Amino acid sequence: LFGHERGAFTGAQHRSTGRFEQAEGGTLFLDEIGDMPMEAQTRLLRVLQQGEYTTVGGRTPIKTDVRIVAATNKDLRVAINQGLFREDLFYRLNVVPLRLPPLRERAEDVPDLVRHFFKAGEKEGLPAKRISQDALDIMKHYPWPGNVRELENLVRRLAALYPQDEITAEIVETELSGVPGAAAPAGMASLPEEITISQAVEHYLQRYFRSFGEDLPPPGLYQRVLQDVEYPLVLACMTATRGNQIKAAELLGLNRNTLRKKIRELGVNVYRTAKTG
Repeated sequence: LFGHERGAFTGAQHRSTGRFEQAEGGTLFLDEIGDMPMEAQTRLLRVLQQGEYTTVGGRTPIKTDVRIVAATNKDLRVAINQGLFREDLFYRLNVVPLRLPPLRERAEDVPDLVRHFFKAGEKEGLPAKRISQDALDIMKHYPWPGNVRELENLVRRLAALYPQDEITAEIVETELSGVPGAAAPAGMASLPEEITISQAVEHYLQRYFRSFGEDLPPPGLYQRVLQDVEYPLVLACMTATRGNQIKAAELLGLNRNTLRKKIRELGVNVYRTAKTG
């Protein structure tokens, strides 16, 4: 955000401008503000209060004129009560609040979003697809714990993996049946409670191959399956650690920055909750 001076730390061979300097006179968008470390919150508060900041390794305060637009998928009031977010910073940022309802509260938007993501995929080289009304109805009744990003990932997967021109309800059921923590769509066969991960994947792949009839799936199946396993794995670890990214990263054996990147890419949405009992 604030940039650094040459020699400020090991590897700092040149001066680097920060986001505030780059956005001077304009608007700076801060996404995932609820995940900002406490130290960075303190520095951001100073900018909002005094209109100036200091680069890492710098000594002279730099005046700035930047409008801030901040976004988060977390309840910052809950984060304040948990000591994870500064109350004074919250009130500095919360001047004109805008709430975007989660996808589960606006199911009527699902068909338009699906068509939009299919068209966006076409521009990137993915095959053109149609989708049946029954398939859309299933998607409209799905709770979308990963919000719009989860829907986008699903649509891209449908376009990339299935050779059929029309995506049917059966295909959508096959895809959504592997997502944990959500009620299965009507008509979807359920798996036995006592089942190993290997058996669950085998069950999924059997139905996946059957959906192609006499044909074979597109090449690259190994990597696609590994990617599909990442979502439930990351979601389970985030849920088990009550949304604590440091503990979840340790549990997974990942660097925290790597975990944060995967959370955003996969659309994992877990609020941090206080321990009960």
